Amino acid sequence: MSESFMGLRSRWEWRVRVSNRRTRGTRRGAMLVLCAVLLPVLLTLASFAINLAYMELGRTELRAATDAATRACGRTLAITGDELAAKAAARDAGTRNTVAGQPLQLDDGDFVFGRNVRPTEGSRYQFNSGGSFPNAVRITAQGPTIPQLFSGFLGNTTYQPVQMATSTQTELDVALVLDRSGSMAYAANEPAVYPPYPAAAPPGWAFGRSVPNPSRWRDLEHGVDEFLDVLNSSPQQEAVALVTYSTSAAIDVDLTANYSTLVAALGGHTGAFNGGSTAIGLGIHDGVRALTSRGADRPWASKVIIVMTDGIHNTGEGPVSLAQNAANGGILVHTITFALEAEQPLMQSVASVGGGTHYHAASGADLRGVLRQIAQSLPTMLTD
Repeated sequence: MSESFMGLRSRWEWRVRVSNRRTRGTRRGAMLVLCAVLLPVLLTLASFAINLAYMELGRTELRAATDAATRACGRTLAITGDELAAKAAARDAGTRNTVAGQPLQLDDGDFVFGRNVRPTEGSRYQFNSGGSFPNAVRITAQGPTIPQLFSGFLGNTTYQPVQMATSTQTELDVALVLDRSGSMAYAANEPAVYPPYPAAAPPGWAFGRSVPNPSRWRDLEHGVDEFLDVLNSSPQQEAVALVTYSTSAAIDVDLTANYSTLVAALGGHTGAFNGGSTAIGLGIHDGVRALTSRGADRPWASKVIIVMTDGIHNTGEGPVSLAQNAANGGILVHTITFALEAEQPLMQSVASVGGGTHYHAASGADLRGVLRQIAQSLPTMLTD
């Protein structure tokens, strides 16, 4: 190659290197400018994301706290009918739950008592404030003022979440499934073994005549009276059916709000007590029939069976499988055992598969207390 060509090549390569250095410098400068322009945007998006997550956390915590307070309020109202006690229970539940690290505080103005009704199966609950016999409470809770992170980018400096919840004591269809086997003619504190006849039975007494006094059956009558008294004092209208069982079972009274018919039916058995074996499963079967017979039941009402026995299941289909069938149909099953002979483990299993609670009563006074307790604790739910 000639020296002139080599010189031209060297100058060209030098110019390329200089151009590349200038280009790299220009790119670095452009990136710095781009970063400077985008940095506020990135900070704004980051602050928005952080604040959004913090706000959602506050709303979630307030929702949980409000629901807990409303449930406690509605439960206490259903049991006591005392609005002041219901408010106190709600405040206690509220302080046990934190929102943004602070316990929930409720003021008197946050509570509204009223009636919540659903006219038909497909309709929504309609809340109306006030009234003499409230069955619902609505709480509107405000959370604490939550500071916003990086608030300068968004304009707002604080956020205060608000949540509302309504607790309603639901309408109920209840089936009382009661044992009228031969052992119920005996007193709670004596063995139910025949012979002899019950100690309280008068000379010449036999089954088919008026049940002795005292007896487990008469204790049960008094307990049912207290149960119905509690329901009568509640703000909603519970429908109750009566099923009794011994060797067989029968629906003595279809679902009704006229509780005097239940009392009369029990009195009929008292005046002519026939006794028999203990078919607990057949009683549960007829309890389900009483609650699901179209025309008598209310499809929108919660359904509960209360099964009482003083003895040992000894005839008919087993009660556990029938209680499971009831639960599969959305029916809650509570059980009560009475006196020493009652088969508590079996009835505990019945309540367990039926989604309910088992209670045991050793005396007539215990039985009245159990039935009163069940009546006072029948279901409430959040409807909003």
